[in-house]
Amino acid sequence: MKTLLVVDDDEDIRLILRDEFCDLGYNVVTAIDGEEGLVAFNEQNIDVVVLDLEMPKLSGEEVALKLQNQAPSVPVIIYTGNAERLKERIGVKYNAVVHKSGGIEELIGKVTELANV
Repeated sequence: MKTLLVVDDDEDIRLILRDEFCDLGYNVVTAIDGEEGLVAFNEQNIDVVVLDLEMPKLSGEEVALKLQNQAPSVPVIIYTGNAERLKERIGVKYNAVVHKSGGIEELIGKVTELANV
């Protein structure tokens, strides 16, 4: 069973994603902000990370950079309503950027694709 880490400060989104991916057979770990997300990542064997972009304490970009340095083989998906705010940061890479407004199907497709690579 693949383990997905969902980091989003919006409780409704965290719960929806948790339920959807659990129904698809994933083990889902959730975190309310970037700091909690990094702790969860270090405590679990995570296969794919889904990050909100704008969160308290550490942004999705900051978390992605830390994860990239720590575990470069773990795919990171930015799941945001504000993709236009993604900064051009040297060295920060994402496996995908999915817009929240596009519906959950695109995110499910990306997670499934990246979890099975």
